[in-house]
Amino acid sequence: MTDILAKYPEFRGKPREMAMLCAVLRDRGLHADALAIGEAAIAAAPADLALRTKVRAALSGRVAGFHGPMMLDRARNAAYARAIEAAVRPGMLVLEIGAGSGLLALIAARAGAEVVTCEQNPLIAAAAQAIVERNGMTGRVSIVAKRSDRMTIPGDLPRPADLVMHEIFGSQLFDEGVTGALADARARLLKPDAPSLPRGAAVRCALAANMAPDAADTLADVHGFDLSPFELLVRPARSIWANVRRGLERRSAPEAGLGMDYDSPAPFGAASETITLISNGGRIDGIVQWIEIRFADGATLENDPFADGPDSSWAASYQAFPEPIDTQAGDRIAVTLRHRDLILTLDAARAADA
Repeated sequence: MTDILAKYPEFRGKPREMAMLCAVLRDRGLHADALAIGEAAIAAAPADLALRTKVRAALSGRVAGFHGPMMLDRARNAAYARAIEAAVRPGMLVLEIGAGSGLLALIAARAGAEVVTCEQNPLIAAAAQAIVERNGMTGRVSIVAKRSDRMTIPGDLPRPADLVMHEIFGSQLFDEGVTGALADARARLLKPDAPSLPRGAAVRCALAANMAPDAADTLADVHGFDLSPFELLVRPARSIWANVRRGLERRSAPEAGLGMDYDSPAPFGAASETITLISNGGRIDGIVQWIEIRFADGATLENDPFADGPDSSWAASYQAFPEPIDTQAGDRIAVTLRHRDLILTLDAARAADA
């Protein structure tokens, strides 16, 4: 590993100055140097919490917060590792869209693949490159610091890839651009029969009641004031986690919709679908929505917030109805799911035959 202080010798022995240099290098676009000098600063003063905070503030401010929990999501990591180890053959060329930390690329390389992985965030790309080097995978994993739709053959890929690997799913499935990225890759960067890993995904939904004692799904009465003009500035769905359900009680069995098959031609599935949820009875305040990832062997990974077990790095979403719906057990609620580009919308009403 290169000694970054050989490049900036005047900062040797000055960890606080190194921390300030970290931000300067970041702003100048010298992302690998910023990361390396930040590590050197912390190594020089490992007990200095304020310095560590300064370095992390300089580097983490431009990195989405989901990356940390995602890397520590054991269920996700294990599911992807099993699928990668089953799919990869020695000598296979794998294209990964969205390198992140480089973990999935390292798993594929360990299984015998040559991996080219792209990452649009230059700081993350620099970290992934450092991780590849630290784990002895230089020459097996190549990091390309650009979006996949800007990659070329042979400029970035030596030839069309044998397999495309990706984990660019947001909590509403489409919100990280998976459809567009895979459509472009299939058109330009893959062999015609190249499989996708994972091979598909779907949206899952269930009816829910908000049972929290102080439940409020609107801004019409907040501490005695009507704040409802702010409603349109707030995301329509709020995030929930398996271990912090915030008083939500499931009122139906879940159903899947908008199933995507990434081994098929783009756009991989329908743009809209209506599913029917059967109420268990009682007041229905909204819909809980999460995602299901589907692998080639029939294995699935989902972030069902009502399931027992460890939390997922993906949040589920809760969307409140404009008005609650009172139901009897067996009442049918039609939920229409639509997606366009990065946006997923849900609409609900009593089924026409109810």
